[in-house]
Amino acid sequence: QAFARCNGATHLSMIKAISSVLLLAPLHLAKAWFPPAIGKRFHAERFSTSVNVLASPEQAMGIPSHLEAMVIGHRLEGLLAGVTVEKISSKPPIFVLRNVLSNTECQSLTEGVSELQPGRTVNALNSEIKRKFSSVGWVDNEVGSVTYELAEKMHSILMPNQIFDVDRGVEPMQVVRYEEGGEYVLHHDSKQRLLTVLYYLNGSGETWFPLADSQDAFCSNRFEALKLCETKHPTESGVLVSCEGRGVQVQKGDAVAFFNYFENGCVDWKAIHAGLPTSSTKWIANHWYHHFPFSFH
Repeated sequence: QAFARCNGATHLSMIKAISSVLLLAPLHLAKAWFPPAIGKRFHAERFSTSVNVLASPEQAMGIPSHLEAMVIGHRLEGLLAGVTVEKISSKPPIFVLRNVLSNTECQSLTEGVSELQPGRTVNALNSEIKRKFSSVGWVDNEVGSVTYELAEKMHSILMPNQIFDVDRGVEPMQVVRYEEGGEYVLHHDSKQRLLTVLYYLNGSGETWFPLADSQDAFCSNRFEALKLCETKHPTESGVLVSCEGRGVQVQKGDAVAFFNYFENGCVDWKAIHAGLPTSSTKWIANHWYHHFPFSFH
């Protein structure tokens, strides 16, 4: 399988080498690699040298074979009770998961998050990425909670080759509220986030992937990706996931999941996406998964 060029990115052999070093390194070295994250359950102190990793890096970072084999528009049922998985893009791999959350669970997430802060994102170049009219909160994936069960369920479908570890393999859930006109401009989730699962909590919002399954889109960095997007439009290019009756239609309780990296460790810049301006209050949530035991934030 051909992958996009990896401009300065880590190759698989380097990942294996770093893996070996970190697993044998003392805890103070681990802390240097694992900076504390938002959420009390996601800290360097939880790094352990006794981790039993089920999968090799090649297996863990790649898309599961049962999902890779799906064709666009094909649906899988029976992976989890009541949940349907539909493939909507191959490059990057994007899936819609229907009936993931009940109305009660959606309500508990929107009402249960506290201390919402103004949404703000800073990229690797220390440049702020525009998020408009949004507030962000974090919910720990406590064992037995809705967020824990949800994280485990999505993992079982989307990353079955890897051990599920709530402390190091998945970040605390991010819950976001957008007011009318709120948006999140084109961006890539990066930060070693191999997989993103985005939940629609109140049946409002649209997520656009302008380069998805685009035959003419080749990009090896953020700047090339954004340049290609300049000529794209949500109703004409890429894949649009929408609660507003356009594109691939979703509703309250559904989710969209997409892989941000190739299995060789290179960023897949076709996974660049945007939260389009909303016409009403929009509630969403995110789970970001990492290559266990690597959990950067």
